[in-house]
Amino acid sequence: MYYQPRDRVMSQALSDMTVLIDVDASNPSEISPSLVSLLEPHDIIVLGYYPVPDQSTAGQLQEEFGAEATTVVKDIADQFAAQGATVESTVVFTRDRDKAISATANEYDVSAVLTPGKIGEHLEHVLVPLRGDPTVEYIVDFVEKLLRESDTEITLFNIPEDEDEASTGEFLLRGVRDRLVDEGLDHNRVTWKQDFAASPT
Repeated sequence: MYYQPRDRVMSQALSDMTVLIDVDASNPSEISPSLVSLLEPHDIIVLGYYPVPDQSTAGQLQEEFGAEATTVVKDIADQFAAQGATVESTVVFTRDRDKAISATANEYDVSAVLTPGKIGEHLEHVLVPLRGDPTVEYIVDFVEKLLRESDTEITLFNIPEDEDEASTGEFLLRGVRDRLVDEGLDHNRVTWKQDFAASPT
């Protein structure tokens, strides 16, 4: 892998959460303004990965496309900085996207990794699937920090396999909802849903 020099833009934003956003620097997708608004209160790391094919080397591609890739990634970072976020951007030429993301996430001790998809002009609703596993505490903490500065609505979703799991799942959903409300989210923004063997999408 070959890393480009980093660019950092400071603001007055204070955050206890860092989100890494990975983008394909060779073919970047447009970042939705609604995503920028949602993440603006938090620290942002924009990782631009540039895929290196087998017939090339990272150094060769960096020499040819390094400046262009850096500009592309910096332009994305500037969208967040313009809204007041503290942003750092970096570019890596790599054959292994997952390895590059993992290494960068570990380096910055990020709270979450986000791969941008298609989002409408306004992000009105977030679906949060929940299971009774050890990650639920982390998920609750992350959702509260992510959404507390927005007016986005949240639906907590659980898919039980049988009646016993349904009872446990409902208890989990109600408990998570109560905790999010206790943490300051408006109770009208947080709902829950349970559906047997159904997909949340």
